[in-house]
Amino acid sequence: MDVERIQKVNNLALDLMRQGLAPDREEAITQAEKIFKERDTEDYANLRERMEDSQPKQEQQQQSSEKELSQDEIKNILHKNKEFIVKTFKSMQEKIDFFEREMSFLKSKVNSIGPKVKEVITNEVPAQSQGSGQQQTEQPQAPVQSGNGHPRSGNYAENDVSIEKFFYMGNK
Repeated sequence: MDVERIQKVNNLALDLMRQGLAPDREEAITQAEKIFKERDTEDYANLRERMEDSQPKQEQQQQSSEKELSQDEIKNILHKNKEFIVKTFKSMQEKIDFFEREMSFLKSKVNSIGPKVKEVITNEVPAQSQGSGQQQTEQPQAPVQSGNGHPRSGNYAENDVSIEKFFYMGNK
C-alpha cells in the first residue's frame, strides 16, 4: 500500500470522527477506505473513458495530417532537399579541388628546391674529398690556434668545417 494513500485514509478517518459521522476510529478507517476505493474506481473508469475517446481523435489527426500533404508539397520538399544536397556536394568538391591544387603547388615547390640542394651537396663534397687529408690534420690544430677567435665570429676557412656535418643525408 502507498504511504500517501495511508496518510489520506488516516486524515479522512480523523475528519469523519470529528464531524461525528463515525462512532470510533476503526469504523472511520473502514469508511475512509471505502470512499477512496470508490474514488479510485471512478478515477480509473474516467481515465479509461478518456483514453478510449482520445484514441479515435489521434487516429483522425494522423489520417488528416497524412491527407494534408499533397503531391505538390511532397515534390516541393524533395526538390528543396535535392538542392541542399547538390549544394553541399558542390562545396565539398570545390574544397577538394582547392586542396589538390595546393598540394600540387607545394609538390612543385619542393621539387624545384630539392635539386638545388642536391647540386650544392654534390659540388661541395668532391672539393672536400680532395683536401680531406689536409682537413683532418688542420681541424685539431684550428681550435688550439684560434684561441682568440670564436667559430661563430666567422674566422674560419672552408676546410675547417665539413659540409657533410651540416647536410648529412644518410648515404655514405
